[in-house]
Amino acid sequence: MPARPPTVIQRLLAPGALTIVATLLGWVAIQFVWQQRPLGILLALLTTVLAWAGFVQARVLADRQARSLRDALAGAGARNRELERLRRLAASLLAGRSLDSILTEVTQAAADLLESEAALVALVVEEGRFLRIAAGSGPLAPVIGQLLPVDHSLSGWVVLNDESLLSENMDADPRSFRPEGTPASLRTAALVPLRSGGLVIGTISVHNRRDGRQYDDDALQLLQTLGDQVVVAIDRTNVLEESRSNEQALAQKNRELVRATLLKSQFLANMSHELRTPLNAINGFSDLLLTEAVGPVNPEQQEFLEAVLRNGRHLLDLINSVLDLSKIEAGAMTLQLAPTDLRVAVTEAVADTASLRAVRHQDCSIEVDPGELVAMADGLRIKQVLINLLSNASKFTPESGQIRLAVVRTRAPLPITSTVEAGEDRLLSRDAIWVSVSDTGIGFRPEDTARLFLEFSQVDSSASRQQQGTGLGLALSKRFVELHGGTIGAESIFGRGSTFWFILPTEGPLPVRLAPPPHPIGSAA
Repeated sequence: MPARPPTVIQRLLAPGALTIVATLLGWVAIQFVWQQRPLGILLALLTTVLAWAGFVQARVLADRQARSLRDALAGAGARNRELERLRRLAASLLAGRSLDSILTEVTQAAADLLESEAALVALVVEEGRFLRIAAGSGPLAPVIGQLLPVDHSLSGWVVLNDESLLSENMDADPRSFRPEGTPASLRTAALVPLRSGGLVIGTISVHNRRDGRQYDDDALQLLQTLGDQVVVAIDRTNVLEESRSNEQALAQKNRELVRATLLKSQFLANMSHELRTPLNAINGFSDLLLTEAVGPVNPEQQEFLEAVLRNGRHLLDLINSVLDLSKIEAGAMTLQLAPTDLRVAVTEAVADTASLRAVRHQDCSIEVDPGELVAMADGLRIKQVLINLLSNASKFTPESGQIRLAVVRTRAPLPITSTVEAGEDRLLSRDAIWVSVSDTGIGFRPEDTARLFLEFSQVDSSASRQQQGTGLGLALSKRFVELHGGTIGAESIFGRGSTFWFILPTEGPLPVRLAPPPHPIGSAA
């Protein structure tokens, strides 16, 4: 519907219209007076009246605009104060303090922002049957900790209905409930729900404006903005408290694990010692009987004694492996580093495992680089690695199979640990010796590679597997190689054979650097 055009009266009352009309009539009055006509005097009087009316209208308009400007400036100032208070509150909520101190500051901020005598935060407890007053400011500070019934309180109504609420007279409101110690002077209230994850977890409320005015929708909107910040702070505090609790529980578990590891290492060390003493006697006397130094033995007795000696030595090797593993885990294993000729270690390891291959009619070929093959290493541990790999190859290779051992001098990227604290592994190209043991055995599947070097792990862990073992040989070999600063691995074509290899740096393991201390604040980097 088109707007009606303004009437003549409305046009005359428009700002500045009276001044224009008075000016026009004034010129007409001057003309008439100059012509000595009586109407000129009347027009002059009318011009004076209109000019005075225009002046009064302009004065009223100026006063009105001044008041509007003052109100706008006051509103902007109040808005700026609200924003600044909310900003300071948000910064405080992110400071990582306790929930009680955060909620106390929230109630103080609510009272300040809405110019109220008191503010209160209540949280749902007891499976939703009550609200506990978690924080209060002003006259409501003494009621902290008391419970509000959900079915008979203003806060409970807000929780159940998930709506904001204005109460102009709490005493006359049938939904109201006054906790013990609530001042009778508190009569008006504004409440909004606190929502987290789609659920109402409590309320925040303000009571009695200092200027005596009633709360309105603008007050509810400001209070809801504050409530949203409260929920974020509550969620963040709960996460931090849960994180601290988990951290403390993890620290306790770590202490228990360290203690259990220490007890295990002590037990293994003691038991290994107690077991090795009688085993050495059994092996020694069995060997003595086999030499017939104390009397002849018949073939059947010799067979039994050889079985005793063989199994005794196997058990002694197992005990030594368990003890070595426990030492490595406890950080007590030390290497006796010295210039070691890998050519000699390979020859001795092949000779020591010759009996295993002879029983199965296996052939072992050796390919050694003609150059120098000296590395800074613990010769005994490197020989132990070679024996483990050769024994493993013989065990999983059928009769008349082929085993090949190769040694080559090369240069390869090897892992180094940059710092103890950071534990960051980097690769550094170094002079090294590469050793591989290949066989024509049963091999393993690609998905079984990760299990090869685990303690007490077998690729075929079923009770019906053909090859027996403890699963310690490859695990110990990996630990010994890594203690030397090297690396170990394996490849296989299932059903056709496998290759186990390791690489040793010729200059030995690098010293571990400690992390540099942080620069103090204000010092130059």
